[in-house]
Amino acid sequence: MQSPIPLSLIVNAGGKSQRMGYPKALLPVPPLGLPLIQQIIQKLRPLASRVVVVANDKRVIAAATREGCQVLMDHYPDAGPLGGIATGLSLCDGWSMVVACDMPFAGAEIFCYLAGRATEHDEHNHECWDAIVPFVDGYAQTNHALYHPRILPTILHQIDQDDLRITNLLARIRTCYVDEDELQGIDQAKRAFTNVNTPQEWHSVQRAMNKSDA
Repeated sequence: MQSPIPLSLIVNAGGKSQRMGYPKALLPVPPLGLPLIQQIIQKLRPLASRVVVVANDKRVIAAATREGCQVLMDHYPDAGPLGGIATGLSLCDGWSMVVACDMPFAGAEIFCYLAGRATEHDEHNHECWDAIVPFVDGYAQTNHALYHPRILPTILHQIDQDDLRITNLLARIRTCYVDEDELQGIDQAKRAFTNVNTPQEWHSVQRAMNKSDA
């Protein structure tokens, strides 16, 4: 599988995992117990010319380093996922896949489709979009989307204003929303946007993983 455009990968792993009580990036993926962040990197790395991990926890940094990634401490640790996106984009020259570290079914095929939408140009041969974001189950899937670093000044302005809602960012830039009808032909597309925040959610995901391996 190959992307139609060059991509970087940004894995956002700077959260505090308060509801989980344990770093979500290090959750052991069955059957071998590989840390979740490493599984995500291994799945998406074939699409990426550069892999950047935004993290603050030393154990998460060590796991990312084992995968040979560039690791950045979150420049805006109190700005939530928006701060992680800003930190990662500061290292990237072109389109970047942004994925949260708690999305065990993140999909390479979906990112390839989104990258195809990123190639769209207007009549002046300018790129049409600044972000390509799936819209599934009534929500913008902002943690499994494509972003271009030209939006970085807008993000930093929002952070300065203490406006940390990514949906507000999307309203200020040229956002292409990709609805679930467009993704229907992609295997397990809807499952790709599953994230885990609690031990109960992780147990449910583990059962799903074990069933898919059976």
